[in-house]
Amino acid sequence: MAQFDDARTLLAHSQAKAKTLRTLHKQCLAAKSVKPQFLIEVKNFMENLRSALDYCARGLFAKYGHSNKANPQIYFPYARPPDHKIKFRNEIVERSIPGVLASRPDIVDMLETYQYFGNTGNWLPLFMRITNENKHEELTPQVEKQYAAVAISGTIPAGGTVKIDLTNIPLGGGPDKPFHAVAGTWNGLEFTSTGVLVMPHLEHALRNVIRIVDELSAA
Repeated sequence: MAQFDDARTLLAHSQAKAKTLRTLHKQCLAAKSVKPQFLIEVKNFMENLRSALDYCARGLFAKYGHSNKANPQIYFPYARPPDHKIKFRNEIVERSIPGVLASRPDIVDMLETYQYFGNTGNWLPLFMRITNENKHEELTPQVEKQYAAVAISGTIPAGGTVKIDLTNIPLGGGPDKPFHAVAGTWNGLEFTSTGVLVMPHLEHALRNVIRIVDELSAA
């Protein structure tokens, strides 16, 4: 459908822009100053991802929805803490994509998995909050922070799982150790209103929106 095609077009544009964002992010860190161009690119990037989600909602409504209103406002549904699953299904989804719960409850099941109480973490309400701040108030200010970090690497057998005791992994380690931990520092910009790291959040959001568009377009 045209709505999902539009969503994919925006995502292709966003994937190309991700490289520009990484370059500008490095330039901001090197200059120890947040460039206005970076703020604008972040704003546009997030709004394009948000629009891709809204196009998905419109595509679902066109296929499976129904409303007595002549021009209902259709948008991608998202829950904010402390919204619970029942409220999400019966109120939030019905308000944003009316009729879908009645005709395709399985799609609502899919929409649930994208929420903060689903299986992808709380990226979506954070993403929506920051996007709304950029759209309706001001360009969200960002500051540089230095973080202490520990990188853990290891080998997990194909199809297997491994329990890791994070309190019992020594730094360094030799070839006889199954896991290795290396301490270091990392510089990055964060959104001041949420404390969320800018580039990891944007790249995580892009991956999630791509998956959402792929799954919902096939529903």
